[in-house]
Amino acid sequence: MSDPFTNAVVEKVAENIADRILNFILNPITVVRDCTENVENLKSEVEKLKDKKKQVENHKADVGRKGEVIDETVQTWLTHADKFIKAAEEPVRDGDEFAKKECFFRLCPNLIPRYKLSKEAEKNSKNIVEHLKVASQFGSLSLSHAPPPQQDVATLVKCFEEFGSRKIVLDQIMEALRSPTVNRIGLHGTSGMRKTMLVKMVKAKAKKDSLFTAVVMAAVTKDWEVKSIQEEIARDLDMDLLSFTDTHRQLADPIRAKLKEVKKVLLILDDVWETDVEQHFEKFGIPSESEMKQAMERKNEESSSGEEDMLCKILLTSRFHHVLSSIIDEKDPIFEVRKLEDDEPWDLFKKTVGSDIENSDFQQKAKEIVEKCLGLPVAIVSVGKAMRRKTKQFEWDNALTELKKPSPEGISAAVYNPIELNYINLKEEELKQTFILCSLLSRNSSIDDLLKCGMGLDLFQKVNTIEETRAKVLSLVCHLKSSSLLVDGESSLHFEMHDQIQEVAFYIAFRDRGGLALVDEAARRKLKDKKSLEKLKWLSLPNGDIELPANEFQCPQLTFFYLSNKAQSLQFPSEFFKKADGLHVLCLTKVDFKSMPLPIPLIPTNLHSLLLDRCAFKVEGLRAIMGNLENLEVLSLAGCDIEELPIETEKLSKLKILDVSDCTKLRVIPRQVLASLSRSLEELKMGDSFNQWNVEEGNARLDELAVLHKLTALEVRIPNFRAILFPENLRRFKIFLGEVEVWYPWEGSFESSRRMKLKLQGASIKSDDSLKKLLKKTEELCLQGLNGVENLVCELDDEGFQHLKSLCVEDAPDIRCIFNPAGRLLPSHVFPILEVLTLFNLEKMGMIRHGLTGAAPFKVLRKIMVVECHQLKNLFSFSMARQLQLQEITVRSCDNIEEIIDDVEEQGNGNDIVEESEGCKLGGSLRLCGP
Repeated sequence: MSDPFTNAVVEKVAENIADRILNFILNPITVVRDCTENVENLKSEVEKLKDKKKQVENHKADVGRKGEVIDETVQTWLTHADKFIKAAEEPVRDGDEFAKKECFFRLCPNLIPRYKLSKEAEKNSKNIVEHLKVASQFGSLSLSHAPPPQQDVATLVKCFEEFGSRKIVLDQIMEALRSPTVNRIGLHGTSGMRKTMLVKMVKAKAKKDSLFTAVVMAAVTKDWEVKSIQEEIARDLDMDLLSFTDTHRQLADPIRAKLKEVKKVLLILDDVWETDVEQHFEKFGIPSESEMKQAMERKNEESSSGEEDMLCKILLTSRFHHVLSSIIDEKDPIFEVRKLEDDEPWDLFKKTVGSDIENSDFQQKAKEIVEKCLGLPVAIVSVGKAMRRKTKQFEWDNALTELKKPSPEGISAAVYNPIELNYINLKEEELKQTFILCSLLSRNSSIDDLLKCGMGLDLFQKVNTIEETRAKVLSLVCHLKSSSLLVDGESSLHFEMHDQIQEVAFYIAFRDRGGLALVDEAARRKLKDKKSLEKLKWLSLPNGDIELPANEFQCPQLTFFYLSNKAQSLQFPSEFFKKADGLHVLCLTKVDFKSMPLPIPLIPTNLHSLLLDRCAFKVEGLRAIMGNLENLEVLSLAGCDIEELPIETEKLSKLKILDVSDCTKLRVIPRQVLASLSRSLEELKMGDSFNQWNVEEGNARLDELAVLHKLTALEVRIPNFRAILFPENLRRFKIFLGEVEVWYPWEGSFESSRRMKLKLQGASIKSDDSLKKLLKKTEELCLQGLNGVENLVCELDDEGFQHLKSLCVEDAPDIRCIFNPAGRLLPSHVFPILEVLTLFNLEKMGMIRHGLTGAAPFKVLRKIMVVECHQLKNLFSFSMARQLQLQEITVRSCDNIEEIIDDVEEQGNGNDIVEESEGCKLGGSLRLCGP
């Protein structure tokens, strides 16, 4: 007799086996049956993913335009989205094919392929659904963040002083700057010692301690130019560069005048190579040594006149002691900055890679890595950035192996290997190519140049518009800066590369990319070598001091040619580019084609980017080549001396960027040339250039701007104020409207992307809808000549300006106040992010605010300057001042000013609203100038 328990178990097992067998038979049938449904479902999910991806990419582009950094989670999501979409392409395509085909004479479907297709479609759909769930959380997350904030002066100096060897030198320099008998100071040391960083600390500390009225810094470098040095000096003196011409003498005079105006100046000249640089001080606008000595002597004497003479001290840095000793008197000090000592290399490495390394399993390996850097800060920082977030033993082993390799001839292994390791650790190919392109451009290059050249080389992937491309470029540059392969340039729109990093980049460029920079004899030998020429793809002549071959250039693979000319005798043979059919980017700077037999050499017709900035040529030369450049996307003639834009420009049907900024002689743009570019043009730059709108028959008309529907960036000067229909898609603009002058130094300190200066001449903004829309987007605004306007806010738009960071009001004879709520509460969001307010020559303005507003209209105001406002008695009421966070107040030539803050509480009719506040925070400087 069988056991009942055993029978039950057997029956249950049999039942399970039967179910499994049945499922094994039926599941494939179900999968095959649902094939069409699964494929259709996949199509639907792919479309959802594409739509979501587009939304996220649009957000990413907006983030880039704001100068912010996209969150890594979002970037990873986009990368995976691309992979899922690509993975779905095959099953979707196969599904469409199976819908058309059947087997067995159309009696039944092909079962096995359909089963595989259905399973793959089902799997891909699940992946996409899960990926969309991740994106659904983005709404509650911060998808971007500001770039790493620059540390304040105190923090920077503190970090620098932690290295004893640097602190000693820093203290010695600061002591010399305070000495009344020291005129010039020198600092020398081999490349890679971070001399530039040290003098930047000097600059910061001198500003913080108020040792000088102005502290100015300019990089001289090996291949210095008078104009570039003048521009750097002018920027630090808050001078407006648009007011300068290309003539060195005309730049020097205003710089000299400004130096005399500010009286007490520290001038830092960094990276001096030549002993005769002093002979060029006059061209820079720098007072001669005899002038400064006389001023020093007068200052040390007790003068009964009380007049303060100009005092200009100079701090110079160089790799070479003999260069400095030839410029600096024996009585003045020269200091040396040496390699890091004792524990300093390890401390710097820890700061770079993270302090956790101290207690990690890789500590010993890390110390061996640091030893290979031989105390060179540039090498330690570079390898430290490469090893951040490395958590695998093999990664540290591989790094040490790389650092032990021999280096190329002429480059120290302690410099080459850490920098190459940093380069190898760049994850994306775009980053590596961008790094190489940056090295082949000039040492201090602009984001614009990188964008224009990179576009022509098709360097930037997964971008559809110029705005997206610009966001991508900013992101790449930001990444390279965070890796210390690039550093901040003279402004946020520029970048620099350390000369030792650039030296390594040149070697990698030739080895891996076919890129060559003619900077030394070794490079010149490669240019004469036939095998080198055959593989050459990118060629850079940053100095232009080369005799070009008389016949055509034998570089069949050449795609990029860059030349910045310094040699006045440079000649381009007429057929130089005859066999460079693959050339996509041609960038020639400061070439004088007028002195050549042929106006412009015959260039390949397949160019994508043509940059002829600051060149001299006749319009006939441009006409000879313009009509054949059907693939041209970028045309840059910035700073050229042309008087007319060739009519052949209208044939450039693919042109996306046209830059004729700073072409001060440009008077003719043929009618309809701009309008003919409406299908492609996205950026039009005409700043400080053509302004002859509607003036002559056959010349360009303003209504041509309105048809440029794809335009997102515009720089233009329009002398006559009138109703203008601006393109609606403008994201970046610099517009001068009316008979306005150039920007004055006090009109703001932003490198804003949305800037307007208007001279209204009695016209009303409220009547111009197109202009009102632009004002809503504006970040920096200057208003001149508001005749008949008493209350500024009511005249503009009392709904508020959400993006305005800097506001300047000039020469408005009827303005009595900025705010006058007229018995009502003015919304506190009128100027929610305004940081700088400048009021100049407002004859009748008695107060900034009239009446009560309930809440301060300036939430983040940090700087205010008031000049020649003679009726003004005080700036702020007590209640308003309590809510401010000012850092700097400047009052100049205001005859009746009595006090900055009215200490009498405002009296109202019971409707006063005064928000709780920590009080007025004046954390910076207060300057009262004039009567």
